[in-house]
Amino acid sequence: MRDVAISVFPRLHVGLLSMHAGAPRMNGGIGFAVDGPAATIEAKSASSIEVEDARRFPMGAHELEQLRNVLLAFFERLELEQGAAFRIHGAMQTHVGMGSATAIRLATLQALALINSRAVTRGDLVAASGRGGTSGIGVNSYFDGGLVCDLGRASDGSHFSPSSQIRLAAPALALPWVKMPDWPVLLCIPRSIRSKTQEEEIAFFDRTAPLPASASFEASYIALFELYAAAAEADFGTFCRGIEHMQQTAWKWAERAEYGDELASISTRLRGAGAQCVGMSSLGPMLFCLGDAPRLVDMGELARSLGCDIHLVRPVNHGCEVRCVDA
Repeated sequence: MRDVAISVFPRLHVGLLSMHAGAPRMNGGIGFAVDGPAATIEAKSASSIEVEDARRFPMGAHELEQLRNVLLAFFERLELEQGAAFRIHGAMQTHVGMGSATAIRLATLQALALINSRAVTRGDLVAASGRGGTSGIGVNSYFDGGLVCDLGRASDGSHFSPSSQIRLAAPALALPWVKMPDWPVLLCIPRSIRSKTQEEEIAFFDRTAPLPASASFEASYIALFELYAAAAEADFGTFCRGIEHMQQTAWKWAERAEYGDELASISTRLRGAGAQCVGMSSLGPMLFCLGDAPRLVDMGELARSLGCDIHLVRPVNHGCEVRCVDA
């Protein structure tokens, strides 16, 4: 008998890259992991598969059922003997741009394998999770942290869709992992802006993609020659410019436009207060800022006054944290 606890960390998704028709590869993206707000998945041996989300902002009933079905399929495919009761807690939020769905799904699968003393590979867990079909940032940062740039998957004629709707035979092809410098990051989550549901995210992809080829070329250049290279060389100024440039690309512009003037106003105020860059993670609405540490503290107070929940965090260059206790 074994109890397992796995702590997982958010990833900030800076942008998708290859979103035009007729390309040899589709999707791809760039992003990096930060050290909070984290979530912890506790798993105890049980006779069945049960999942409780005890966070302040839990998953909805439909998403909990999706997670349970993934775990049941994994349990049956591996012919495991021991079920598990899972409890999710912590401050990591769902549907704001933290990548919580991917991290939690991978952690519950890994915990179920550990409870059964079953050795599984990284590829086994990613395949069983069903995540990473649109972007491989979360499925790589879960294991490694750091900055991840992935090159998507070979185009197969399918529609552009979010990761929740795509099942892959193989994970997205990622470039070599890059250690993120220890730059402070301010996360700002506007309380008054409603997060997108899975259905709304699917609808956004349907009406926005495909983009012109030039839009993909621009986003890919920024990802490689500004963000990826700047992180590798600890070039703070170029990295911040890359974040700002990515906000002007067609895909990210469309994502930000979903929230209209309210989000744009918060971004403008943060830049005016000294942020060297303000990005939106994934389909938002969470914003992230980089700048001098003392200025970020002041910006955090400003963001609070603008109705945001804030977290002052730093990049993390390791994956999830696993603790096992044999009963």
